[in-house]
Amino acid sequence: MRFLRHAEEALLVTLFLAAFCVLIAQVLSRYLLPYPLAWTEELARFLFLWIVFLGAAYLFRGNNHIAITFFIDMFPRRVRLAAYVAMQLCILLFVVTVAWLGFDLAWKVRKLPTIAMGISSAWEYAAVPVACALMAVRSAANVVDVSRNGLPETRESSLL
Repeated sequence: MRFLRHAEEALLVTLFLAAFCVLIAQVLSRYLLPYPLAWTEELARFLFLWIVFLGAAYLFRGNNHIAITFFIDMFPRRVRLAAYVAMQLCILLFVVTVAWLGFDLAWKVRKLPTIAMGISSAWEYAAVPVACALMAVRSAANVVDVSRNGLPETRESSLL
């Protein structure tokens, strides 16, 4: 698991650095060349899309998304546990549905080339099902982990 976490972090950093370099190239080409590079805007959009969705899946791994815990903290531990499991199952249902619909959409546009780079539009749309599949796996793992070990003791490690 540690290898996968480091690989995911390395991928996110690489995507961010690539987006940064592409945006620098876009700005420089706009001011230094007679015709700006057409593909830079499209590639930057693709990279940022992947960064956002993979970043959301990465945050989901550690339950680091924002949560309001005011009311749930008032309940006894068993109720909080039931609420946590119910929430994770709702999230699981949601991300599986979005992954399925996202895959379907990516499959439908696979033969449609992008305007500037001429690659399959499926590469752009694939960010959604890939990230949602990761979130689904992590949501299921969260339910298994809480079932075995109970709720985390610290608020920082819980979505509730």
